[in-house]
Amino acid sequence: MRFMLIILALVSCGAWSAPNSVAILQYHHIGDDTPRVTSVTAQELEAHFAWLKENDFVVMSLVEIQQRLASGENLPEYTAAITIDDGWRNVYRNGLAVFKKYQYPFTIFVNPKLMAEAPTQYMSWQQLKELQKYGASIANHSNSHWHMTWRKSSEPTEAWRERVRNDVVEAQQLIDEHLGEQAKHFAYPYGEYDEALQEILEQAGFIAFAQHSGPWSAASPLTAIPRFPASAQYASIETLATKLKSLALPVVDYHPQQPLLAADNNTPEVVVELANTDDFDKNQMNCFASGQVLQPTWQANRFRVSLTEALPIGRSRVNCTVPSKSYNGRFYWYSHPFIRADQQGRWPD
Repeated sequence: MRFMLIILALVSCGAWSAPNSVAILQYHHIGDDTPRVTSVTAQELEAHFAWLKENDFVVMSLVEIQQRLASGENLPEYTAAITIDDGWRNVYRNGLAVFKKYQYPFTIFVNPKLMAEAPTQYMSWQQLKELQKYGASIANHSNSHWHMTWRKSSEPTEAWRERVRNDVVEAQQLIDEHLGEQAKHFAYPYGEYDEALQEILEQAGFIAFAQHSGPWSAASPLTAIPRFPASAQYASIETLATKLKSLALPVVDYHPQQPLLAADNNTPEVVVELANTDDFDKNQMNCFASGQVLQPTWQANRFRVSLTEALPIGRSRVNCTVPSKSYNGRFYWYSHPFIRADQQGRWPD
């Protein structure tokens, strides 16, 4: 993959001497009357923003981070980004005062077709335009928030590819038409992707953001950039602080690169190759998956994680963390996403 060539070049010029890691926060609803699993209250959102300010974080736009990582320029020691998926109307209603107060750059990923079909639930173009005054960029979350990897019954691959391309391009055209030309940034609905979908987005000139955790760095595939959920149980500033300060492992290669699993492939193995292990003790790495505590095994700069219990149907991940030697209180963090299908090739929302 193209990103591996970039990483090898960065390693050869010593770019891994600096953290250059960005924690991207992911939100959905802002309110206390929406599903808690995808919600923060306005008070929690302000507490997060206040913590970023009090702890000397530099909050950057996705565009600026993308440019700096591509150029090899060092980022501030503590760098964060803010993203909000779906464009729910309560983001405007309950978040406007917070956005005005802090003026942080942030990105809202929207579904134009849903905006037109359910105008009382989603922000209007005018409201999005107003939020642009207070730091918002508006980006692509597909036209109608669907399971984009799902094929219709007997649908040829090329027909599916064309359907995906049209959906993404039409959504981008509507966003640009209403709000001026926006960066070609895409957030996968439900965080779901496979290699074929990644290829379509790359060919269309997009970088894409998923929902498995971990910091963004030059090691991140540009069509599978991780984000940290910041809602519900993840809204606690005590645990969120560790994630915001996390460092990205210097990943050179990983397997499997395909997140989708067949129903009978329920105990996959994860193999990750790193550029180096100089800043941590391998024996201190801990890995977890769906309640399982997993012990990685090492061979030189490559570690292997074998699952012993079946992953559930649907979305899950393997998370690995290890404390840094050089950056006191900070942890390297790697997350590997999986989506296990049922016998019909489907899974719940």
